This record gives sequence, C-alpha cells and structure tokens, in this order.
Amino acid sequence: MNRVIFTVDGEPYDVRVKSLTRSFSVLDSDKTGRVQSGNMYRDPIGTYYNYTMVVDSKDNDVDALDAFWEVMSAPDKSHRCVFPYNQETLTQDMYVTSGSQELKLMDARGNHWGELSINFVAMKPKKVP
Repeated sequence: MNRVIFTVDGEPYDVRVKSLTRSFSVLDSDKTGRVQSGNMYRDPIGTYYNYTMVVDSKDNDVDALDAFWEVMSAPDKSHRCVFPYNQETLTQDMYVTSGSQELKLMDARGNHWGELSINFVAMKPKKVP
C-alpha cells in the first residue's frame, strides 16, 4: 500500500517527504496589549495551523521535483492542502510564504537539486474563541 502523505489542490505529488513539521500560531487582534495596571489583555482571533515541508526527489525523478517546485513557486493566492493532523488529516486553504533549494551539482546530465523546503501558512484560523 502506497500511503499518500499530503495533497495540494487535490493532487498527490511523486516526491519523497523528508520531514513535515507542524506549528500553531494564536493570533491576537490589534486590541491586545498591556493595560495601565500592567496586566495583559488579549483579544484572540484564533489558532492557525501551519506546516513546513521538506521534500526530495523519489527514485531520482527530477522531473517530479521540478514540477513540484513550479507549482509551489507560482504566485497563487492559496492552495487547498491536506496534511497529517493528529491521527487523521487536516484540510485547509494555505498559502506558500517561501521555499528554498540548494543546487548540489551541475554536470553533463543536468542540474542536481537537493531538498526543497516549503513554508505553508493557513489562510484562516482553524479554531476561534
């Protein structure tokens, strides 16, 4: 059984996931801050679930990795992403903030790129107060 770890816009990509790191961010409104007594007043908007993914080519399939680079680096407003979450999956709209990849070698066979790291940020909070 070939388990799909993630999809972007409904498509599984034929790349090897080296790591997938999830994080959360509790975002506050501009009404948040210290009051005159020194106490903190919070006005949380919600909790956003974000991911950082590191992928590499699977079986030296450089075309699949190049295609994934092209999709992730496009100036799209967002992508519909499905990532692992606890013991299930999380589906949400996310945007790509940045990505990076190092050129490992240039030779007669072409350019050999290393791991591709991509940062995904949720478009809206998954949990609200």
